[in-house]
Amino acid sequence: MALKETSMVVLSENSGVAILETQGLTKRFGGLTAIENVNLSLKAGEIRAIIGPNGAGKTTLFNLVTGVLTPTRGKIFFKGREITKLRPFHRVKLGIGRSFQLINIFPELSIRENVEIAVQACLKKKTSPLELVDRTEVRGRTQEILKRFEWVEESRSAAGILPHAGQKRLETILALASEPGLLLLDEPTAGLDESEISFTMDLIKETSQNRTVLLTDHDVKFIMRIASRITVLYQGRIIAEGAPSEVATNREVEEAYFGGIT
Repeated sequence: MALKETSMVVLSENSGVAILETQGLTKRFGGLTAIENVNLSLKAGEIRAIIGPNGAGKTTLFNLVTGVLTPTRGKIFFKGREITKLRPFHRVKLGIGRSFQLINIFPELSIRENVEIAVQACLKKKTSPLELVDRTEVRGRTQEILKRFEWVEESRSAAGILPHAGQKRLETILALASEPGLLLLDEPTAGLDESEISFTMDLIKETSQNRTVLLTDHDVKFIMRIASRITVLYQGRIIAEGAPSEVATNREVEEAYFGGIT
């Protein structure tokens, strides 16, 4: 059964300052509308999940927020500043970090070198383009990160020989190394087993204490356990939004997953 046309159901409200806001966000690819009139508001410090069946527009929404795609219509604000037309690297400088559904690391470089590149990029965004980055500070911060995630001993190994779970873990750590105020995680548990998912959950919860997290994942069980609030997309539109317990019992959401596209 196809999901009938519906307006967004706002299930509950959160208080706090919006760190990310979209207004009427729309993206069309020719005759296909991937995202339509999305109004999203994230409060500082929350873990927000975006869920929906395949083709719902989740990755397109991420690409719009990070600047990979330009919206057909609508606006995007970060910490009250409009960023709709800013390029991706400008958004990184403002404090938006991202991991990808497909692993995005330097496989031929060591784990340590991957982290050093991320740390150096973070330091560069805080200085003038003509100002040299202190290599001692880069090495020091890299060592702190490797110690924090218990990877000092393996740090000389090539990133490309890590198992899938290790590469996903490294990508998340690289995104965190840039010290983003808003971290977007695209399918962070894809291909992971139960123990690896548990580790990823702990990592996200720990790091979310100082930042806002926006994530998408097909593991609904994982989403229900980690998210403080969930936004549901269906055919490019928001159809429901609220706490996990509210979303789990919403009829429109049930139709989208079990009666719509799978």
